[in-house]
Amino acid sequence: MSEQSVIKSKVMIDMVSKNPIEDGAVIFEDGLITLSGNYEKIKNKIRSDAKIYDYNDSVLIPGMVDCHTHHNGFGDGRSGDSIGEMEDNILTIKSAKNAKTSLFSGVTTIRENGPKNVTMMKLRDAVNQGLAIAPRMVLCGRPIAIIGGHMGYFGGEVTGPVESLALSRQLIKEGVDYFKITATGGSTATSFPLRPSFSQKELDAVTNEAKNYGLLTATHCLSMEGIDNSLNSGVDMIIHCNFDNEKGESKFNEKLAEKIAKKGAYVNPTLHVGRARLWSLEEGNNPSLGGGEKRTYDETKQVLDKKRLSSAIRSDRKDILEARLDAAKLGLENKLDHCRRMIDMGLKVITGSDSSWGDYSLGNTFHETELLVESGYSNYEGLKSVTINAAMALGLGDTAGSIEKGKSADFAILKNNPLDDIKNLSSVEEVFLMGQHIERGSDESNKTYSQIKPA
Repeated sequence: MSEQSVIKSKVMIDMVSKNPIEDGAVIFEDGLITLSGNYEKIKNKIRSDAKIYDYNDSVLIPGMVDCHTHHNGFGDGRSGDSIGEMEDNILTIKSAKNAKTSLFSGVTTIRENGPKNVTMMKLRDAVNQGLAIAPRMVLCGRPIAIIGGHMGYFGGEVTGPVESLALSRQLIKEGVDYFKITATGGSTATSFPLRPSFSQKELDAVTNEAKNYGLLTATHCLSMEGIDNSLNSGVDMIIHCNFDNEKGESKFNEKLAEKIAKKGAYVNPTLHVGRARLWSLEEGNNPSLGGGEKRTYDETKQVLDKKRLSSAIRSDRKDILEARLDAAKLGLENKLDHCRRMIDMGLKVITGSDSSWGDYSLGNTFHETELLVESGYSNYEGLKSVTINAAMALGLGDTAGSIEKGKSADFAILKNNPLDDIKNLSSVEEVFLMGQHIERGSDESNKTYSQIKPA
């Protein structure tokens, strides 16, 4: 007979019941949930030899699901270009370190959105062999990019439908769980954020192959044309979802948002990565823009002109730090406004942190959920966006995201209730993954990855 384990809590938010359950409890065996509910109502199903975890002063929630992570990253403001120049073995080791941070923060499932080559595949192999610990990982391998396109430095550059199809099949051979496509440029120095990267035929080659093998797809989109092309190809998730035109003008497009809703695509708006950049700038840091070393004002303006983003810089200003502060503030304001409108329209907006990209360090997924709440979600809706709705967006609705019979025993124990304040998602005390209690170390050690707004 397998070992039975039980978690008792002051409050359980199972993401299934209409209301939180007082004196909640969950029973699990062999990594799967067998029963949950009010302790008094289910205690007769608890065996005398069961292992009891008593958290009677705490809140029990499902393990969090982060739909957008970069475990190769550092979260210290360095560019993706510079990460792409690092050796694969170093990035695999960094990913292992980051994965522990993610797990310790209560995130039990991650979707990796673009590592270099097979670095995350190697980490998954190490986890499967018991050499490392990590959240459940949904992997894309290297992103599919055009030559010189965003994240092409990670090893997935293609040209034309034939090469796009060939790389798709190679990624399937390597064991990916979904395809990540950079449908527009991005922060990559040689890319163009406001221009679509792929032709429609190239995109279709990838998405059709994904459908043939039952895989989901997600596209990085920093312009409306990129969003539209992605929707025409039947992409399942739009990442960033920037409503920018070819001139760099940012204006919400209700017709395009309606098309997203009609197609049923999920939206991962990536809000906090911009706020993290703003926080860094407010502290006086000036990380590189789109790769390379720190630039002078004139050099940066040339890059911004090339990307048609220079409208946020006043021509008479020579202080590049202040200029970038202007751009960061304007960008965040637009993102929050557009996210609010998408939420008002009923689009399926979920939590995907985009950490550790840029200045956003892993272990702080709750910041993204916090901004979704600021954009219009209730605390409960915000919690859904980082649990059950996020799991459904990844095709894991039967595995993760809620506390119910048959699902994986993935839990986070919180000191404070996120329904009172969504920031309480950061008050993690204990974590369970597939029924295993995770040894997180001391509270002090877990404070080292906390990212807070500068005073």
